[in-house]
Amino acid sequence: MSQQSVSMSPLSQSLTSQETWGFGFSGLLLWLGTAPAMHAALGPQALWVWLPGTIIGMLLNLQVKRLGTYFPEVAGGTPNYMTRLLHRLPNLARYGAIGYLLGWVSVPPMNAIILTDLIKTNLTPLGITCPETLLRIGFTVLPFIVAFSGTRTLGILHSFFVFPAIGFLLTFCLQGIVWLSFAPTSPGVLPDLGAGISLIDWMKWFFIAVYAVYGCETASSFVADSRQPSVTLRCLQVTAGLIPIVYLGGSWVLMRLATAPGLGDSPYLNLVAATQPFWGAFAPALVTFLITSGCLLSSATAVSNCPRILYQLAKDGYLPPVFAVLSRQGVLKPSLIFTLGLSLICLGWGNVARIVMVTGTGYLTSMMAIHLGEWVSRRRPEAQYPWWSLGFFGIEAAVLVVGGLAWGWQDLAIGLLLPGLVSMAGTRLPRLNVSLFHPDGWMQRYHQQTHTDKTDWLAFQVMILIGLVCSAMSIGWWVKAALDHVNMGQHMALFSILFVTIAFVGVAIACWTSLPQIAAITEAREQVERTLLDLQQSQTQLVQAEKMSSLGQLVAGVAHEINNPLNFIYGNLTHLQEYTHNLMDLIELYQQHYPNTAPDIQAMVDNIDLEFLQKDLPQTLDSMQIGTDRICQIVLSLRNFSRLDEADLKAVDIHEGIDSTLLILGHRLKARTDFPEIKVTKDYSLLPYVECYPGQLNQVVMNILANAIDALEEKGIGKTYAQLQTNPGQITIRTSRIEAEWVEIAITDNGGGISEQIQQRIFEPFFTTKPVGKGTGMGMSISYQIITAKHGGHLKCFSTIGQGTEFVIQIPIVTA
Repeated sequence: MSQQSVSMSPLSQSLTSQETWGFGFSGLLLWLGTAPAMHAALGPQALWVWLPGTIIGMLLNLQVKRLGTYFPEVAGGTPNYMTRLLHRLPNLARYGAIGYLLGWVSVPPMNAIILTDLIKTNLTPLGITCPETLLRIGFTVLPFIVAFSGTRTLGILHSFFVFPAIGFLLTFCLQGIVWLSFAPTSPGVLPDLGAGISLIDWMKWFFIAVYAVYGCETASSFVADSRQPSVTLRCLQVTAGLIPIVYLGGSWVLMRLATAPGLGDSPYLNLVAATQPFWGAFAPALVTFLITSGCLLSSATAVSNCPRILYQLAKDGYLPPVFAVLSRQGVLKPSLIFTLGLSLICLGWGNVARIVMVTGTGYLTSMMAIHLGEWVSRRRPEAQYPWWSLGFFGIEAAVLVVGGLAWGWQDLAIGLLLPGLVSMAGTRLPRLNVSLFHPDGWMQRYHQQTHTDKTDWLAFQVMILIGLVCSAMSIGWWVKAALDHVNMGQHMALFSILFVTIAFVGVAIACWTSLPQIAAITEAREQVERTLLDLQQSQTQLVQAEKMSSLGQLVAGVAHEINNPLNFIYGNLTHLQEYTHNLMDLIELYQQHYPNTAPDIQAMVDNIDLEFLQKDLPQTLDSMQIGTDRICQIVLSLRNFSRLDEADLKAVDIHEGIDSTLLILGHRLKARTDFPEIKVTKDYSLLPYVECYPGQLNQVVMNILANAIDALEEKGIGKTYAQLQTNPGQITIRTSRIEAEWVEIAITDNGGGISEQIQQRIFEPFFTTKPVGKGTGMGMSISYQIITAKHGGHLKCFSTIGQGTEFVIQIPIVTA
């Protein structure tokens, strides 16, 4: 695909771990919408659907966590990890990623329909007409309004409600199990599972279960813009542990307690019936809060997640670059608008069941693509459980066909075609001559906004505040008059809906009034801080680069000065050996023909020990030959390391550079009186020549190896020589070709390891754990810049305390 040239800025790492964990927990709330419908259709047999779904969902979370560890810079999470696994099948990768996108795009309109029906249920007893169309559109658009001010705002609002909601959900599951186990009026813990479930019914409902139980890996979408990526990834592990509590424990409680006739598939009625035995009169209000917060929070997650998927797809070349355009506030406005358009199209369907079926088809195909990618890339280190993934792929393929046909072939066909149609629309829209679909138009719009005089928002804000106060007073008076005719318990549910909804509406209004000004002040302060930090970093990098340049010139100069006399010695040594051998032959010939020499000559022969000299002189010359060969190797290594004649990109053998660096560091690897030899193991693969900046790449290898040696020496402090010999220091250097276009250099030591807190900061400028005067804190920062900025590669650190550290360098064979 031809792409326009556009600067694709990386997402700023602005989200806190609390905010990313809040987004990650949203998938657990999806149980609220799917479990009652499955319970109504299958009864106790629903457990046979949830059980395998829970197992696969937990393993999927662990797989995604591992992928995120290897691709921490990839936004959008799961679907964009999948495109890495299926890079050799780009059309399939894009289809699967768009299918995943559609699964989340449909969440806001579905939740809008559910919330509108819930409000209608609570307003009908009050005799109040519910404006359904207006509410559906409003609930769909509401999270988008907040998102246009930035993910941070949505993340803070999300965190405020998600943790209480998850707390109530876990309380429902655990308290329900305890109540079933010990309450005198309990119907018993164990249900009657009957004769089982038919295979077709199982596949039909597993089709729906995938939509919820697989959706608990959303934390991965926010790793790239998290302040603490490793902490965000840990959320996937925690969520995997919570999946069985919610999806098995919650379904168990629902199955045993929501047994009254007439409940149907209503989430509200089923959950109220299940919670009333132990929550009593508070059940309607708490259940309503759970459903309302679950709907709005999952919609907020979808609105935050989808633009990141589109952003990364554009960044990777699967979609046009317009989807990667960032505003000055870090908002992906083109992607948000595209997502909003798709959500409104789904809302136009108006039927939750059909929306789930159609978009769920695309979502299921994306899960199949992920599991297929795990198996296709089974030889790569980031792949986990590849053979299990192949089995899951087979199960999901059968579910797609059999379960999809059981729901209806028309919806299945639409669902299979939709990702392709959306992908086509995404790639064709930028061809239209409309500035909205072109990155240049957006960049020009942002530039104009920067240079436009700021509008005086004071009058507008005062009018908004007056309107809010008057509206709140009027609504309060009106609602109170209606509620006077009913008791407290009947309108507590309505209060819960209003409580959560008004919070979202209030923040949405603030996003268009006071928050932009606060954000502008914060942005200006952060810009000054970034500029100062960049200035300090640039200054230090210039000094360090000047030092390295001076060192390189010194090394090259010394190598050159040594090389001239060395060539003289090396070149004449061959002749000297030849002359010496000729003289030795002449002496032997003379002794054969004149065995009885003159007394003076015999005395001289005895005095110089001619017999010993004849044996030792050739050996001495051979030793001189070995020594000069060694000096030649050192000079060549010095020249290879400095690479002053190769400042530009050049295709080189990276093994030569590594060997040269090891030779230079050889004095630190040899045994000393207080420290045994550090063993270096080289595991080289057959690699092609790599296009790189050789001198800078050697500098990175030098920094990593020097740090590894420091770590091994620090680990040996306080230990005896005998103790160190039992567990000697080891450094392993492994090279491999991980993909057709990439090579990898992994340097591993068995030192003391690096704590997770230090790992998160190890590439920061000026950060060092070494004593004052021993380290500048710029070595790893400059190394990171060399690999990522100069070579377009990745530099990663993996470490475990007490076991050692591994640095992984990944660079393309041909640097763009």
